[in-house]
Amino acid sequence: MERELRGSKHPSSREDSCDPGEISKILFHSLLSFLSKKEGPVSKTEIKSLLVESLNLVSGFRAEWAEIRKFGKGKLLVAYRNKVLVLDAEETVNTILRLWDDTLESRK
Repeated sequence: MERELRGSKHPSSREDSCDPGEISKILFHSLLSFLSKKEGPVSKTEIKSLLVESLNLVSGFRAEWAEIRKFGKGKLLVAYRNKVLVLDAEETVNTILRLWDDTLESRK
């Protein structure tokens, strides 16, 4: 399943940009869908895999984890229209894990 992003509302920038709100919706929906099916702890690997799979749902995006030796720990490469963005996703992954652990604790 691939989702098309709505273009920017500004006509002159339509070719080189996409709607960040749509990307946020895709990521948020993917996280909620995944976590709603989980009953126990979630691993860092599962969250990292989910982030890559979610970003790859965005039409025109290609995401993969960067080599640690070249880019450092927790770096995500996102390619879009012949441009590559290096994101430091380590804090995001850790935050999701902490929030999920807190949710599990509050259910007890």
